[in-house]
Amino acid sequence: MLKKGLVLFITFLFIGVSGLSDKAEAASYVNPYQTYTYEMMTNDIKTLAQKYPGLVQYSSLGKTPYGRDIWAVKLGRGDATVLYNASHHAREWITTNIVMEMIDQYSEKYVLNGTMDGYNVAHVLNNTSIWFVPMTNPDGVTLQQKGLSAFPAGAHANLIKMNGGSKDFKRWKSNGEGIDLNRQYPARWEDINNNAKAPYYKDYKGKVPLQTTEAKAVSALTYLVDPEITNSYHTAGRILYYHFNYGSNTYEGDKTLGSILANMTGYRLIPPDTSLSSSGGYKDWFIQTFKRPGFTFELAPYAGETNPPVSIFSEEWNRNKKAGLYMAIEGDKRWEKRITALTKTITLTQKVPLHDRPNIKHKMAAASLYPGTYQVNASFGNFYRIQTILGAKWISK
Repeated sequence: MLKKGLVLFITFLFIGVSGLSDKAEAASYVNPYQTYTYEMMTNDIKTLAQKYPGLVQYSSLGKTPYGRDIWAVKLGRGDATVLYNASHHAREWITTNIVMEMIDQYSEKYVLNGTMDGYNVAHVLNNTSIWFVPMTNPDGVTLQQKGLSAFPAGAHANLIKMNGGSKDFKRWKSNGEGIDLNRQYPARWEDINNNAKAPYYKDYKGKVPLQTTEAKAVSALTYLVDPEITNSYHTAGRILYYHFNYGSNTYEGDKTLGSILANMTGYRLIPPDTSLSSSGGYKDWFIQTFKRPGFTFELAPYAGETNPPVSIFSEEWNRNKKAGLYMAIEGDKRWEKRITALTKTITLTQKVPLHDRPNIKHKMAAASLYPGTYQVNASFGNFYRIQTILGAKWISK
């Protein structure tokens, strides 16, 4: 069941969506060439939403066990959706740098009506919304970056215990409870070889799937957003996974799309192979549950049991900077195949609320369609789609 706050996320997210062209400022607000902390990310998300009203929107999916917000960011104005998440693993926080730079640069290009490697960013983001969870594991990231000083004294002894007695947390991969968040999803979870039998700095899958606040929040957001494609950013190895559970009558992913993304990034596409099979990961769960393409990008060369150096960021950004736009375009194509195109004129006799998607949970709090005659260009279930000044929006039939 979705938390009340997550459902209300869609309700309250869109206050002030008008006036984008009047208020937005074209500039760069994110500095990814540094150890990028939870506090920096939080400040940058709020700044981007202020500078790009209606284009960048955000809300908290809930609090971690240590009180940090699990932020979700929506970039774009389209009704098609794709979803990116990063930093499931604490020492892999450079993936947060990548997705925050995507939000920053894509927003700037949108306002300037500019292009990125041949993609018209405004066209892409007017048709598709890219959702991000930039830091799935803020407690773990903070522990890996700052150590015990960022946590209450009463928690230190248990954190040291979970870290094998060490006060050096640079190898830390789990969340603040010693659970590996990317072993928390209900996709053959029971088959995971649980090398860690208790909370530990890595690899402990927990007592049950979706035990953690963080995994529950990302799962609930995925159901709400209903994305056409997802991507989980991890490190390391410069490889790309696109499949899950081959040979067991489950969805086999999209090798063609994976091949294009592998060629685009220069990452090696991993073929179906039982010796490299995974389970319990976000990508695994998404493919199994939604029967749509899900990917795991493993960035950067292997750095051992620590974070990749910030010096690698430029190379990884160059490999990935257009991947988000390409995935958004492909998501829009898939969405258009799921809805029914039509040409129809309707007349409204009273004001009706607008929805971002054909779902009552996506009702826009501050936007309505007034009485008049309108052209409908698509339908889905009990909804019609109409092109508005806010983009493609939906009304109940």
